[in-house]
Amino acid sequence: MAVIAGLWSCERDDICASTTPTTPHLIVRFYNINNRSELKTVRRMNVTAEDNPNYILNDKTVDSLVLPLRVDALDNVNTSRFVLTRDQDYATDSIPTTAANADIIEINYTPELIYVSRACGYKSIFNNLSAIRETDAINWIIDIEVINTTINNEDAAHINIYH
Repeated sequence: MAVIAGLWSCERDDICASTTPTTPHLIVRFYNINNRSELKTVRRMNVTAEDNPNYILNDKTVDSLVLPLRVDALDNVNTSRFVLTRDQDYATDSIPTTAANADIIEINYTPELIYVSRACGYKSIFNNLSAIRETDAINWIIDIEVINTTINNEDAAHINIYH
């Protein structure tokens, strides 16, 4: 009897629906530097966080990325740095047939906690988004453009990268 009473006392808020928006990721789209409205794939891309050797993306040809942002301190500027490597091509004997080219992008933002519901708790959103590319001798990333300075959903790109 106590079990039945317990089930009737559950409220809809006690279970977080799978459709409830959670902390969003950074969405990056790649475009042709010569035609800034034309998507352009990046061949054989690897992506890692600068301080973590585990791949976020490994050996994929893509025209967009979904990147996780770290939260070190709320309401303060945080930084995530990513190493984007393109054109790592191996022949069957594991000798590179093209030269890989790695560029580092730095993403700065201010995380903020937003209350979602009693069952879901909080999610982070990211404000004041900015992005730069670290300059090296042969950058394949030519330009970075921030499209949305607030990351509160994953409905559209936040950053465009031109190459």
